[in-house]
Amino acid sequence: MAGVLSESADTGREKPMRPPSAASHRFAAGAGRVARSIGQIALFGVFAVIGALMSGLIVPACWLFVRNPVRRACAVRSVVYRLMCNYVRSMRALRLIDLEISGLDAAPAPGSLIVANHPSLIDALILLGHVKGAVVVAKRSLQVSFFTAGGIRGANYVVNADALSLIEECRARIAAGESLVLFPECTRTADDGVIRLQRGAAHIAVRSGCPVIPVTIEFSEPLLTKKSRWWLAPRVRPSVRVVGHPAIDSAQFLHGARSVSLAARQLTEHLRQLYVKELARRGSA
Repeated sequence: MAGVLSESADTGREKPMRPPSAASHRFAAGAGRVARSIGQIALFGVFAVIGALMSGLIVPACWLFVRNPVRRACAVRSVVYRLMCNYVRSMRALRLIDLEISGLDAAPAPGSLIVANHPSLIDALILLGHVKGAVVVAKRSLQVSFFTAGGIRGANYVVNADALSLIEECRARIAAGESLVLFPECTRTADDGVIRLQRGAAHIAVRSGCPVIPVTIEFSEPLLTKKSRWWLAPRVRPSVRVVGHPAIDSAQFLHGARSVSLAARQLTEHLRQLYVKELARRGSA
């Protein structure tokens, strides 16, 4: 009788749950990657539609109804800000990225130069969707693309067509109180992760005497880099951290410098060291 009771008690007792197997972990990770890849492809399609609407409808409407060129550019920039803000929100809602932004809550002082490293294709979208009214310095190739030409032309963004004319154009924009967003690497960071800055941004800063606001952008996983496949999401959802750092007084680099070129070289090296230090510090956190 005791044996029967003991056996009954054992059979009624809950069996401990087995931990998930490695195969189930791999299946879940693979399924998550497929879902994020589908979302990534869908958002590329959405971006194409947005670009077509900007070029074919929104910008022509602004040209038709807003005659003042300054007001018209501000109106288009406001549209771009709202579109990019919602676009980045969609990326977060679809769990394509986790995004943390700090140090950029306050509007930059008029006539500031915001300089950021450039690890991913979406860096400019994040900044344009967070810094209202910012004027981006765009590559020449974007000006001739149907999907981006309308927005660049309508918002009167600066186009990097020639180095000398670019510096003068940016100086004029800064003097007019516009805040520029520029990527000193002039292209996305190479896959080796080494920050290689061109001196154009520093020349603009020291020649105009504007405040320089460094921004560091860090991805925990490579996303839309130079060698990434645009349709394939990373194996793990990337965490993106965007940090705005205290403004740098560019005029200080002219004190004691024998020439503007030397001041620009010193400012470029100062920015490079800042990027390397901040990205290494946060990467090891």
